[in-house]
Amino acid sequence: MNKKTQALIEQYSKSLVEVAIEHKIVEKIQQEVAALIDIFETSELEGVLSSLAVSHDEKQHFVKTLQTSCSTYLVNFLEVIVQNEREALLYPILKSVDQELIKVNGQYPIQITTAVALSPEQKERLFDIAKTKLALPNGQLVEHIDPSIVGGFVVNANNKVIDASVRNQLHQFKMKLK
Repeated sequence: MNKKTQALIEQYSKSLVEVAIEHKIVEKIQQEVAALIDIFETSELEGVLSSLAVSHDEKQHFVKTLQTSCSTYLVNFLEVIVQNEREALLYPILKSVDQELIKVNGQYPIQITTAVALSPEQKERLFDIAKTKLALPNGQLVEHIDPSIVGGFVVNANNKVIDASVRNQLHQFKMKLK
C-alpha cells in the first residue's frame, strides 16, 4: 500500500472517529464497525468492491445493503466513501477505524497464550495480572492455546509482552550455557 493510499485511509478513519467522539457514540460505532469487518472477513465483499470488473452502480448497491443496519453517522460515512469512489478502501478504512476506537476506549486486546485451556478463574486471574503489570485500565481477553510453549503463559497487549513460558525459560537457560 502506497503512502497516498495510507494517508487516505487514515484521513477517512480519523474523520469517523472524531464524529463518534463528538457525538459520544464511540461504543455504538465500534460495535457497528466490528460487525462490518466481520461481514468483510466472512465474505468476498472486499474483492467485489476493489474489482474493476464490477460497475460503480453495483458497488453502490453492495454498500447500501451494508447501511441497513447502521446508525445515521455510519450511513453518512459510507455514503461519502461511495460518492468519492473509495469503495475499494472500505475494508482497510474500517480496520483503521476499529484500531483508533480501541485506542480511544483503552480497550486493547489482551492476548494470553497458554499450553492448555484455562479455567475461568485462571483466565480472570491472568487477565487481572496482565492489566496491572502492563498498566492497562481495561481490555478484552483473547485466549490462544499453543502447546509449543510447553507450560506457563505469554501475554501480549499494547505492544508489550510478558513471556513466562517454559519454552522461553529453556531458551534463556540455553543462552546462558553458551
